[in-house]
Amino acid sequence: MYFNRNYEHFGPVFQNRFKSILIENDSYFLKLSQYIYLNPVKANLVKNPLDYKYSSIREALGKEQLHFLDGDIIRLIGETENSRKEYEKFIINGISADLSAIEKLFEKEEAVMGNSKFATYAQKKYMRTKTK
Repeated sequence: MYFNRNYEHFGPVFQNRFKSILIENDSYFLKLSQYIYLNPVKANLVKNPLDYKYSSIREALGKEQLHFLDGDIIRLIGETENSRKEYEKFIINGISADLSAIEKLFEKEEAVMGNSKFATYAQKKYMRTKTK
């Protein structure tokens, strides 16, 4: 009641399911991580994504100890100083990039990120299990 009254919200606060995106491979995952880490920049909360205190990007870049991120994510980014610098550069370069295609994925409850063959296969497989 408190939240609804103060924020003019109706119904349960968490009434919709979480958004899930099926990702084909690591390169799509990295692009998605770029979008996520740049959300505070796009929302004009900070100019640099590393400045957003609620982000795990500093963990991903080895600037803070791991608290939230899984070791598999760190291995994907790379565990060397050079790979972390490349990943940071990749994230920063996304500030001027058009990420609207990724943003549209979040409009759906379930989405697929990958090439068209993968997307078609995943959607067919999902539809098959959904109707059972």
